[in-house]
Amino acid sequence: MIDDWREVSRRLVFTRYGRSVQRVDFALPTGAVHDFYIKVEAPAVCVVALTGDDEVLVTRQFRPGPMKILYELPGGAVEPGEDPRAAMERELLEETGYAGDLELVTSCLDDAYSTVVRHCFVATGCTSVCEASPDTTEFIQPQRLRISEFRKLLRSGQMTDVEAGYLGLDHLGLL
Repeated sequence: MIDDWREVSRRLVFTRYGRSVQRVDFALPTGAVHDFYIKVEAPAVCVVALTGDDEVLVTRQFRPGPMKILYELPGGAVEPGEDPRAAMERELLEETGYAGDLELVTSCLDDAYSTVVRHCFVATGCTSVCEASPDTTEFIQPQRLRISEFRKLLRSGQMTDVEAGYLGLDHLGLL
């Protein structure tokens, strides 16, 4: 019975900045029809990036949703036709000015009401190769944190990408 869902209709409600919201009506297993609002977004990438000194690279920036400055893992959207690894290399360099040895940890769903697939990476041996050059709407403050500080930050409620942070630490054997 759990797999007896059927899409009845779909319509675009809103679109801007590469994101859209669609209203999707489903016939539920009971036969009732109910509407759901789905965020349609591009795939995304993020990285737990370690320097040679075992410091984690994070960024601080204002986020309009919660209306506050949050810490984040470097990352962003995968452009149409772009390989996730290439997108991750680009985002790490743009947001921090660092490059390193990338390894894909996993790809996971971001939210039950979103189409986002997040590709989670780790990068080791990161070194500064240039100045950060974020997009014109991004005002980013890159920071380096000791692993113990990063673990505290993951538990603080002041960070996005928390699940990706734990996945990266687990993959690196640093939990």
